[in-house]
Amino acid sequence: MTSLPAPTDDIRRQLDRIFDYGGLQASVRRREMLKYVIEETLAGREAELKATTIAISVFGRGPDFNQQSDPIVRLEARKLRRDLDNYYAGAGRDDPIRISIPKGRYIPKFVTQEAADPVAPLPSADPGNASKRTPKPHAAFGSGYTLMAIGFGVIVAAALFWIIWPEVQAPFTPTVSTEKVAILVEDFDVRTGDDLVSLVASGLTNEIAAALIRFPDIAAHLAPHQTVGSPERTVPPGKLPRTDFAVTGDLWQEGGKVLIRAELIRRADQKVPWSARFTAGANGQSITGIQDTISSEIASAVGQQYGYALRDVRDKQLANPNDPSLRGFACVASAQLYRRTYHRDEYQAVRDCLEATVRDDPDYARAWAMLAYLRNDAARFGHEKELSRDEAFDLAREAALRAIDLDPRDTDALQAMSHVEQYAGHIERSIEYARLAVEGNPNDPAALANLAIRYAVAGRFSDAVPVMHSAIDQSVAPPPFYYHVLAANHLIEKEWSAMLAAAERASADGWSFGQAMLAIAHNQLSNDRAAREALKKLAALDPLLSEDPRTWLEGHSMHAVVVEAVVEGLSEARAAVAK
Repeated sequence: MTSLPAPTDDIRRQLDRIFDYGGLQASVRRREMLKYVIEETLAGREAELKATTIAISVFGRGPDFNQQSDPIVRLEARKLRRDLDNYYAGAGRDDPIRISIPKGRYIPKFVTQEAADPVAPLPSADPGNASKRTPKPHAAFGSGYTLMAIGFGVIVAAALFWIIWPEVQAPFTPTVSTEKVAILVEDFDVRTGDDLVSLVASGLTNEIAAALIRFPDIAAHLAPHQTVGSPERTVPPGKLPRTDFAVTGDLWQEGGKVLIRAELIRRADQKVPWSARFTAGANGQSITGIQDTISSEIASAVGQQYGYALRDVRDKQLANPNDPSLRGFACVASAQLYRRTYHRDEYQAVRDCLEATVRDDPDYARAWAMLAYLRNDAARFGHEKELSRDEAFDLAREAALRAIDLDPRDTDALQAMSHVEQYAGHIERSIEYARLAVEGNPNDPAALANLAIRYAVAGRFSDAVPVMHSAIDQSVAPPPFYYHVLAANHLIEKEWSAMLAAAERASADGWSFGQAMLAIAHNQLSNDRAAREALKKLAALDPLLSEDPRTWLEGHSMHAVVVEAVVEGLSEARAAVAK
């Protein structure tokens, strides 16, 4: 049994202290995992703490759990270590016991620690600018707001440095990776001289960078005077990173509210592909609340796969397909465009490009993530002619696992794993990976939509619909398949007019399931000619869904409630047209 540095009751009290902290980022499952490994250790069973026992006891896996094909424990352990590091970097710095999970194992470590000197000043990355960047204490936005704690800005900046912004952990390299779109987040100008606007501006730049860096195709940078960290880990004085775009803007107060204007500037020609204005501060919203809301909206508009920055760069780089330095990025970009419509005639060229990319650059995580999608499509859409369905899905899992090993934060890799688990018949695992992707980047509408679809596949429309609405609201240009979930929900609820509106969006770009929804809705609304036309298009697009919808739906692991509703709806539509 492990020798403990403190009584077991003290260790349990420390665990309660961690769980009681409102700012703890750990999900319910990670909290359960932490409690489990601690209780097992206190009971003298630490030798039994393996990935398999944790997967079975905490994550509901069966005795056939294979950590090589299902890395859920490894992924959650990494995030749990981060959660604990965050806690002890801030709220828990003076706690009597430090709890950690050393890398490479799952046995917790307990260390007693002395409280820090309460009068010692917090370290500042840039003492000369500390007064300019440090917010004052405050309560809520409004005429009665007070000033924020002096150390808040330093804590936020430190968290950004250690947790979310890995670029500053390596020496500065004055080049732009061809695998990412580089964006410089500049200071926002303050147009009015009041304290409130200054406080919002002081942390907004860091918050935008932190939100942008969650998108796997984006590399976010701060100007030298904004960078947090030791001198050898920052941008050299007088130098700026070479970037594709800059995000900048200004703030002012008007009528008791904070107004923010933000814009995306293309560095090559100073053109502005996107600009927006935001209003914040209503209903007593706090300064951190304002920063969180605005940074999330800006990052979502700029960083999402079909957003303004990636769309602009994609157009440029796809126009130069023979440039070797751009080929990998161009392949990933082509895969993103293919995944918007899933057109069969585009599939093979994109697949071949990605396969060649990972052969040439086996450490390119983004390419592996997109390849996992494409390999999965080969099995589910019948593109694969040489391998069995199971063998094709195994290839998809292999690519997703490779992407996760290279970059555990890649939300596309996690989403690809959710696809693979769905078609393996593991719906709850599928939802679990989809949740991890959303947790990794809640501002990514693609991750939200993916989670909504997994909920819908499981028949959980009360969960699926609000998440999909959020995905659509955050999307610059929502793909047609986002509306499948809404149309299917209206079908189950027999809301025919609403179903027709969603089905019209879902059937754009030749989606066969959208055509099925369209045929059913038109039939229920007695639009006979339109129903006949939709059935005709469905037969041409997808003969199996047209002729044997039950087999098609069950092949996609759809819940029985969806299967029965679609089968009945198409049967009624065909009967009505035949008459």
